[in-house]
Order: sequence, then structure tokens, then C-alpha cells
Amino acid sequence: MIAVGLAAFRNNVIYDKPVAAADQNPSWTQLASEAAKRWVEKKVRPPAAPPSDKRFLPLHPYEMVYTALGVVALGAGAFSWSQKRHIRLSGAAAALGIVAVAWEWALIGVLIAMVLLLIANLNPS
Repeated sequence: MIAVGLAAFRNNVIYDKPVAAADQNPSWTQLASEAAKRWVEKKVRPPAAPPSDKRFLPLHPYEMVYTALGVVALGAGAFSWSQKRHIRLSGAAAALGIVAVAWEWALIGVLIAMVLLLIANLNPS
């Protein structure tokens, strides 16, 4: 459950950067100094390579944590099932582990299921 919660809110943790109060309302001198810096950099230095987009890096530490927790839950569920423990609890642990590991795909599957359910209930009879 913790891994699924971490996966659900990963965009809020990884990509949100709070904006400083000074950046919201810059003064005229700050604007002028930034413009001068940009002008000098264009004239003196060649343009630098654009920064890499962190959303497409293979693994972010936060993503590694919830993926590892999901794999542990999947393994624990499979082990519990192989030991003939409570079958529903074992299945729930394995299912939550899979959902945590493949969060985007699970979310897409749930949305498709909801659309199909809505279409099925719109029968005009």
C-alpha cells in the first residue's frame, strides 16, 4: 500500500519545485541584469546545450524506492502463496506489488475499464 501511495504521488514529489517569492515579482534592476546577462552570453559564449529533461531519465531515486517496494510486495505475495498461506491476502499483496511497479499502465487500465463500464451502462433499452 505504501508503494502504491508513493507511485500515485510521484509527480508531486519529483517534478514540483516551489517558486521563491522573489522570483514571482522581480524588480526592474533584476530584470535588467538578467537581460544583460543573456545578451552577454549570446555575444561572448556559444549557446550551451539545453538541460536534460529529468522526466525521461531512466531511474529517479524516488521511483526506485516505490519500484523496489512493489517488487518486495510481489515477491512476498508469491512466497506466501507458495507456502499455502491465506490465498486472498497473498493475491492482494502480489496485485498491489504489480500495481506499484507498473503504476502508469495500471492507471490506464483502470481508466479504460471505467470507460467500458460507462459505455455498457448507456444501453438505451
